[in-house]
Amino acid sequence: MPPIRRLLLPLLAAPALMLPAMAQEPTSSTTPDVNSKGFYATLGAGAAWPQNLNGSTSVFGANVSGNYSLNGGFALETGLGYDFGTVRGELTYLYDNASLNTLSVTALGSTGTASITDGNVNTNSVLASAYVDIPTGSRWVPYLGGGLGYTNIGWGAFTARANNVTVGFNSGSQGVLGYQGKVGLSYLASKTTDLFVEGTYQGTTGFTVDSVNYDPLSSWGARIGARYRF
Repeated sequence: MPPIRRLLLPLLAAPALMLPAMAQEPTSSTTPDVNSKGFYATLGAGAAWPQNLNGSTSVFGANVSGNYSLNGGFALETGLGYDFGTVRGELTYLYDNASLNTLSVTALGSTGTASITDGNVNTNSVLASAYVDIPTGSRWVPYLGGGLGYTNIGWGAFTARANNVTVGFNSGSQGVLGYQGKVGLSYLASKTTDLFVEGTYQGTTGFTVDSVNYDPLSSWGARIGARYRF
């Protein structure tokens, strides 16, 4: 073989030998791993819209029932979680705020509507939740799940007025069973940060404040937020 060919042969073979090694390298050092595992912090904020609920009590031996209409308010959720790959577990604190709007009262066979002054309704919850991330082969990851735990309902004092008659109700609070369901969509912005938007449904068992027995409190909600992986 001529000397010039012996010099060129290693140079021509080098690129071919490098191709398998290059193919094994990651395409990007910043591409998020959808199956990453570990602890993360989560924070979401948005709004909640409580559903109407009924309350009943006894006045001078007569049963009095009312249907309460509530206004929507602010919602916040924060806590810690652990990602197992496609399943995540979270322990979170939730705060929801709402206010009473009107009260439709039924007593002795007649019904009337009362206007309400004041009347804030707050819930503070601690929930243990589990969520399933649905792989899509992209940065967009749908998820669904829910949780169960403790909810403290704070029912503020309020005044109801109808037909020139004003009745005051005292404030109170009670701890009850709480739960939450979610459907959401995450965007894997980086190796450490996920952004998300989600729809929620929260509920409780029934409760009693100031001798009034209330039906379970429930609300629909929407939140946006982020998760930070440690």
